[in-house]
Amino acid sequence: MKRASSESASSATPAKKPSTFNNTGGFTADSIPQHHYHLGENNYAVVSDFGDVLNVHIRKFKTNKNGRIFPTKNGVSFSPYVWGSLVTEMNNSSLPSETGKVLIVRDTLFLTSA
Repeated sequence: MKRASSESASSATPAKKPSTFNNTGGFTADSIPQHHYHLGENNYAVVSDFGDVLNVHIRKFKTNKNGRIFPTKNGVSFSPYVWGSLVTEMNNSSLPSETGKVLIVRDTLFLTSA
């Protein structure tokens, strides 16, 4: 049995876009990549398009001893629909200020004060 040529298989499938988070070398505070928005301290908002799926991430980053900044696992990811709903709700109402109060956004996201 002959193997199929890898040339014909690769030409039939389109190349995937690289992920915004695919930057394994990190970045520095002087060279923040496109679609990364510093929110203060070690927090960044990042718009990614991994596998042709658009997401908005609010994520904690860390800085190594060489001053390079890398994403951590601590954070959340939103679809554009949920992100838009969150922004709208935040503009229309104040966030909870009393302990135990909860804000529900589109039956998907729950925010509470600590």
